[in-house]
Amino acid sequence: MARRPKYPCRHRGCSALVDGPGYCSEHAAEAVGWHRVHQRGNRHQRGYGTEWDKIRARILRRDGYLCQCEDCRAEGRPLRATEVDHRIPKSRGGTDDDGNLRAINRDCHRRKTQRESRAARQG
Repeated sequence: MARRPKYPCRHRGCSALVDGPGYCSEHAAEAVGWHRVHQRGNRHQRGYGTEWDKIRARILRRDGYLCQCEDCRAEGRPLRATEVDHRIPKSRGGTDDDGNLRAINRDCHRRKTQRESRAARQG
């Protein structure tokens, strides 16, 4: 049986060959959405361990499992909340205090995070 040919790594200038189309192990982090645990840290290292699980449950109960984002409140029909959001992101000095946390719908949370990321990239 014939062997399948190897593919070149997608990283520009890399001469490594891989079994399927993609990146070699050295450049695997360039694949969209893929992060090495030692670069990003696991959830406990990032501050989202057991204590965060307790805080999250308390905030969801406090807000009645309803989304508290600006869009849902303006429309007067909040969606079901499954996540907890930092009003001021931890990356900008936000804390895990109850006043900085709110229940939020998954889709609303993604939109808010995208807006924040876009603003951070634009400077």
